[in-house]
Amino acid sequence: MSTQPTRPLVQIASYNTNLQAERGLPQDLVDWLAPTLQVSSFLARERRAPDIFAVGFQELLPLHLGLSGLSKSVIESRNALILSQIEKHAPNGERYTLIAKVVNVGVALLVYGRDDSVGRRACDVQTQWTSCGPLYMGNKGAVGVRFRVPGEDGGLGEVYTFVCAHLTAHAPKLASRIQDYNHIVGSLLFPPLPSSSSSAPTTMFATSHLFFFGDLNFRLSLPPTHEFASRAQLPRLVEALATEDGRAALKEHDQLLIERDVKGTVFHGMREGEFWRFKCSYKYRLGKVDEYECVPPFASFAVCSFQGGS
Repeated sequence: MSTQPTRPLVQIASYNTNLQAERGLPQDLVDWLAPTLQVSSFLARERRAPDIFAVGFQELLPLHLGLSGLSKSVIESRNALILSQIEKHAPNGERYTLIAKVVNVGVALLVYGRDDSVGRRACDVQTQWTSCGPLYMGNKGAVGVRFRVPGEDGGLGEVYTFVCAHLTAHAPKLASRIQDYNHIVGSLLFPPLPSSSSSAPTTMFATSHLFFFGDLNFRLSLPPTHEFASRAQLPRLVEALATEDGRAALKEHDQLLIERDVKGTVFHGMREGEFWRFKCSYKYRLGKVDEYECVPPFASFAVCSFQGGS
């Protein structure tokens, strides 16, 4: 019989609310979150509830409302609803505790821990944020949560870091996205943990486990010679992106994959899942069901993970 410790399960959700603030209907959030809890692929394999559940938001509310401090009341209402849904859909009636929440203007992050595994053991909790975009006012940027889970043997255990980010939009602005990412790496700094021998602040990489996710806005960038490159071929491109085989054939043109794996400009040492297996996201016109604002992003909402030494 194996004596290996059970690997913690982490489930992550990311949601761009399109600046709806309090206008967003609570039912919209339930409809988005509940199916994720029910049909998550790892839950189907593991048949147990996640140890950690992280939910990130982007465009939580317009910039002027966020700067006025309204973000905190909006995220409080979302917290109550999300916690109720997580516990409602837990396979064995598990209970959860909010480990930490952090919000900066329109970017927010809630991290929950299962009470019988991580929730009641998490300690040394830290939250940080940084802003990107024009004048660094916070319309783009990142928020982070870090905490330590002591070992069952009383040892230091492991450190978990979650970063939810919103990078510059629009396909041609790739350089701005890369600049945003590098700014976040350099400015999202955490105080040293009590167990550290150094007094210097640390980057997001000073952790056992790092999860970086959000509306990263990396797009599909086709070369001019590609058969789908012209605007006249947009219907064929959308049709191809509607199937997993079509997305797999186009994945080599994903901006994030190229910048990370080929050019090495972003997400050094991090891994991304098989993003082409997920359907593309669409930015619909508010109140419409058949009109959308732009070409569907291929890997706009990405989750990259890193495992290192704490």
